Amino acid sequence: MKKLVFLFGIFSPVFFLLAIQGCKSPQVMGTQEEKFFSSPVRENQERNILGPQSTRAKGAIRVLIAVAQFPDVQPRVPLRNIERTVVQELNDYVKDQSYGQAWVKAQFMGYVSLPDSISAYRISPNNFEVDRGRVRKLIEDMMTAMESRVDFSQYQNMLIIPAASTQPGKGYGMMCYCANPGMLTGVRGNPRYVTLRSRGGKEFSGGVFVGTENAPLGMFAHDFFHALGGVSDNKRLVPCLYNFERQAEASKLHKWEYCTNYMGTWDVMSAHYVGKGSTPGICSFTRIRLGWISSEQAILVRSGEEKIAFLAPLAKGGRTLVLKIPLQMEQYYLLESRQLVGVDKVQPDSGILILKVNPAAQEGIGTVRIIDADPNSPNLSRATFRLNQENREFFVDKENNVAVIPLWGQGENQGVLVTTAPKSQEALQATLMIQKLLQHYPEPRSGKGKQQVEECLEAFKRFDFQKSYQIAKQGF
Repeated sequence: MKKLVFLFGIFSPVFFLLAIQGCKSPQVMGTQEEKFFSSPVRENQERNILGPQSTRAKGAIRVLIAVAQFPDVQPRVPLRNIERTVVQELNDYVKDQSYGQAWVKAQFMGYVSLPDSISAYRISPNNFEVDRGRVRKLIEDMMTAMESRVDFSQYQNMLIIPAASTQPGKGYGMMCYCANPGMLTGVRGNPRYVTLRSRGGKEFSGGVFVGTENAPLGMFAHDFFHALGGVSDNKRLVPCLYNFERQAEASKLHKWEYCTNYMGTWDVMSAHYVGKGSTPGICSFTRIRLGWISSEQAILVRSGEEKIAFLAPLAKGGRTLVLKIPLQMEQYYLLESRQLVGVDKVQPDSGILILKVNPAAQEGIGTVRIIDADPNSPNLSRATFRLNQENREFFVDKENNVAVIPLWGQGENQGVLVTTAPKSQEALQATLMIQKLLQHYPEPRSGKGKQQVEECLEAFKRFDFQKSYQIAKQGF
């Protein structure tokens, strides 16, 4: 299935358009029923329910930024434009995605001259064919050129920007990558931070990412997040979410969507841009790994358990952002609310997005995969689950005894029910009937209508779906 996007190490000269589909929003819950469905209390819930999280991505993040100038290449992008992207826009993006928990404190060095022609540094556009020696040469030559005026120990990360307009195989060869941890060791097997040295003996062991002068914001953010994530259990904590095995072929075919079949445009770690160049946000998995969602903002629901929750829009933040459902073999589902607000205005759809996470997967082989609500639609463009949308009203995993049903809204929050597979049909019937009842008796309610809504919601809260259905049905 084709997905529309930008991928790691590649920039398309052609921007694709994604249609924003207008969908009727679910019935919004009024004050009367809020008392029945307030955010659940997390009784005796484990405090560390989210797994490993980075300790490098909070507060002021100090980044040394330098533009690498080759003696035989004339820069095409004005320096002020580069500075605006990597200083102002990157900082704004990080602040937004972290809910204000992180920001970039940049030192922009401007142009720094390299001793050799671009041919001595150029690398392959294919992730698996990158010459690590050339990556190291670029970084260490830049360090040597700056060592008389820079104290590298004052920075946590370094961004190097080759001043060469680049397309796959042209210019510098690859538009963006994370070198540390990443290309300097490879991202599979034993990724780690390595120590880099200038000719004068100055060292740097922090995160290093590289993006060319014509790279868009999404590329810089993608590789910056690799650097911020670090390494855990011999894997990068914030992995690429596109398909490594398809990356080279997608580059050759100029079909960038070909390698984003796992996540589409729903995370910048999969897609660097949407449509004409808008930068997508990140999903709950990436936010969790970066430490930007806490256990207090998550609800754990085990297989066979039932839970009703109302999730704040992921792009905006709020008290409850994600449900986690553990599965076999340490895999799990993440449920999140993606609404057309904030950075998610660029997405083609809205509703409850279900992610299936396999932490044991090698990077680039589907660490995270979207459960597609509408596999017949291209590019995961109708991937979310929504009420009153044919074939998108519920998800059932019989093997793990899990069913997920989107509910109505509560203010700006989106309701979701987790129940068991055997109860999924009666739960769906009750949900749809309640939706009709709420529409039939809009706020403010009184008399018989108020009583029926209250009794119906109370039964639903007890997960007595048959009784809830019968009460709601009597309201017509």
